[in-house]
Amino acid sequence: MRLRAALVYCLFAVLSLPSIAMAERETITIEKQVAPADDAQLRQRVALMRSRVDDENVQFSGTDAVEELKVLRAYVGKRQDLIDERRDILSMIGLVTSRSSVVPFEDGIDALAELMTLADSDSRPLKRQLQDRYLYAEMLGGYAKIPGNSASHALSAEQYGKAALMADRYDGYSDDQRAGVRQKQAYQLHEAKLYEQAYMLNLDVLARGEKIYGKSHPNLTTVLTNLAQNLHAMGRKQEAEPYLERVLAIAEADSDLDTAQGLLFQRGVLAYELGRKEDAKAFMLTRIERLRAAGDKAQLATAQEDYDELLRRLGE
Repeated sequence: MRLRAALVYCLFAVLSLPSIAMAERETITIEKQVAPADDAQLRQRVALMRSRVDDENVQFSGTDAVEELKVLRAYVGKRQDLIDERRDILSMIGLVTSRSSVVPFEDGIDALAELMTLADSDSRPLKRQLQDRYLYAEMLGGYAKIPGNSASHALSAEQYGKAALMADRYDGYSDDQRAGVRQKQAYQLHEAKLYEQAYMLNLDVLARGEKIYGKSHPNLTTVLTNLAQNLHAMGRKQEAEPYLERVLAIAEADSDLDTAQGLLFQRGVLAYELGRKEDAKAFMLTRIERLRAAGDKAQLATAQEDYDELLRRLGE
């Protein structure tokens, strides 16, 4: 048994990227086209694609959209006089990829990676720049979950860090959204096994969250759990326990049985690892009793299996 990883949830809402394909929207067709005849036509087609991508009232094929954008990207090349159009094209490829279930991750990541090399002297609105940076971090984090791509966790953390600095300058973000970006950065640092950095950053996230919500708000449960995970990964298990105690107290005060039963499991595992066998059994039994009283048969079965596994390990 081991401490289960914290859920991949952000403490606070950060950025919404709606899907292209949603019900009750007008469906449009993006025709396959050849390269633009000249720069004027290039600019017209870039503007048209931007209007389509930003229009929440239409839906279209992500594959067709990316094909058109790739044609425009090839025309622009690395021409300095078309750098603004190049940035917009790369931005749209990333956005369309993020919204599509069929366009390969690599298309969006490649485009956004190129876009990040053009960050100097970028005169686009800060909101757009922040959206691109945040989206790049998101996609790298998703890509890292695919077997063989774990190195992308560190890259994702780096991009979240840069997005966090941009968020500090963007008036459209609230303090909780800024904390949310940092929490996602800390999660990626943990996944990259950079536990000390993740821990220090999560301490900052916790301080921000306590300033916004107070010390006992349910919104703090994720970062508190993540701090326990950071300490546990560093071998500082005894220091992890107070964070789990806080989460359990918050869950109980909020009558949140789902979180509470999960924390009783976490505390049971930690007590076992610290050699406190009777405490471990007590936490596991309390979990069973609460789930039985609530009539939660599905989670009760899992809790009983976990308790039986604990007894097996204790030789009882």
